[in-house]
Amino acid sequence: MLFQSGSLLLVIVAAYLLKHLHVFGDRDYKVAQGLVFNLTLPCAIVMSFATNEHDMSMLWIVLFGFVCALVPMIVVYFGSRRDETRYRAYQMLNASGLNLGAFCLPVVQTIIGPSAGLPVVMMDIGNAMVATALALTLTKGLLHMGDAAQSLPLGMRLRNIARDFLSSTSFDTYMLMLLLMFTHVTIPHWIVSLVTPFANANAFMTMAMIGLMMEIPQERKDRMELLKVVAWRALFAVLIGAAGGTLLPFDREIRGIMLLCAASPVTIFSTKFTDSLTGNPKLAGFSLTVTGVLGLIAMTIIHAVVSL
Repeated sequence: MLFQSGSLLLVIVAAYLLKHLHVFGDRDYKVAQGLVFNLTLPCAIVMSFATNEHDMSMLWIVLFGFVCALVPMIVVYFGSRRDETRYRAYQMLNASGLNLGAFCLPVVQTIIGPSAGLPVVMMDIGNAMVATALALTLTKGLLHMGDAAQSLPLGMRLRNIARDFLSSTSFDTYMLMLLLMFTHVTIPHWIVSLVTPFANANAFMTMAMIGLMMEIPQERKDRMELLKVVAWRALFAVLIGAAGGTLLPFDREIRGIMLLCAASPVTIFSTKFTDSLTGNPKLAGFSLTVTGVLGLIAMTIIHAVVSL
């Protein structure tokens, strides 16, 4: 487990070093972002659905994932009301949501096995409804950021909200997979064969993107905001883990996997949204790196204690 988790961190470090050796430029992370959000992650979603059987009772996990992503945003909105707007946006986007598809899924499948990925994927459907689109819409709306939201006519605001959702390839992919699940449509094997190489590259590309975005914050205010995000996420991880480990009507193994999910780091979408709203991709990337390291440590301990 330690070597497997360490290999993921090594990709982050390697990309970071290559950037500082001027192999990559400061803005080259946007290329990795485009590949992850529009290619490797959607393919990983398709492959996870296509290679696992889906019990309709798992929809409880979808609902659980949605609640676990949405409620923290509202809590942080009220809890950060004394901060500057741009830092409130940073906290709302980075203290909520779980990095399940790109981070938790490959880790869980590595330490437990391929079949363990199904509960993670189901939870990520609900989580993704918030993390891939709704988080941006809520943050802009509640904090009155971007598009002068309050001054726009209702029709224009609704179009902007729809654009936030429909422009997210990962969200669209999840919704398509959910529709196929409800209609009992099986994904053809030839599609699985086509997406497999891209899906297998998802973990690597995500970690490389994090490394290219990462930069240690120089301003004291940024470092303090990072500590706030870590504190928020630690609190929510305990609450989500306790709820998932005791309330969900599933066996011990699935409830144990929910504990691992609760330790997931900042979502990769948060880095993109933080960049677009605050213009501070380095802080967002470093936040993902820090919570990723802490998450891997927590997952290792949980796996050892719970013995999944």
